[in-house]
Amino acid sequence: MITGGGSEAGIGQAIGKAFAQAGCAVALGDVDHAGAKRNAAGLAGRGVGVELDVTDEKSVNAAVAAAEKELGPVDILVNNAGITSATKLWELSVEEFDRLLAINLRGAFLCLRAVVAGMMSRRYGRLIFISSIAGKQGGGVFGTSHYAASKAGLIGLCQGAARELGPYGITSNAIAPALVLTGLIAKTAGAEAERRLDERNREVVPLGRSATPEDVSAAALFLASDESSYVTGEIMDVNGGAYFD
Repeated sequence: MITGGGSEAGIGQAIGKAFAQAGCAVALGDVDHAGAKRNAAGLAGRGVGVELDVTDEKSVNAAVAAAEKELGPVDILVNNAGITSATKLWELSVEEFDRLLAINLRGAFLCLRAVVAGMMSRRYGRLIFISSIAGKQGGGVFGTSHYAASKAGLIGLCQGAARELGPYGITSNAIAPALVLTGLIAKTAGAEAERRLDERNREVVPLGRSATPEDVSAAALFLASDESSYVTGEIMDVNGGAYFD
């Protein structure tokens, strides 16, 4: 199950395609139900689009139940749903802060909680969180303070889950991309802002380009695979060398 799977040319859609091509049955969840169904219809294998508002506990539980009715138990959860906004810290309202954290962080917790009991009973599971370079360096290539806080929180949730759920055969890892060209920045800050950031990346990132959704989906596929069975609590940098420690 992949949250935030309704956008065109987005990370969730790319991960869904990669998983379907690897033989997975894939549920794409999104508050944009039509988008989730459209993207699910384009998968190479069994796919279903479910309506999912990650801020609403009832919606999360209903989406997981619908996915499991169609496809079977959720063995892999990709917490990808997220938003961003460009608001200066001193102009940031409590309402905007709470909304972003509710989607980016609290939503990931609600989705985790909805599937973890089944994973524990089967003694198998893969949890994958889409964090960001912003969560490691307070902003990164793009990100304001509230966005960075939400992505840092995902890292803490991911690593806490790795410690608590490891004895049940469940791995928990995160991916921390830098700028990914999905159009999200264009929607929030304008196409010109995304173009400038892409140009900056070409100049300062060692690999000389911004990330694509497929760069992230390749990392997610590894973390979901048997080859990663002894990898947990890891924050995988997919940033072209923009940041490493």
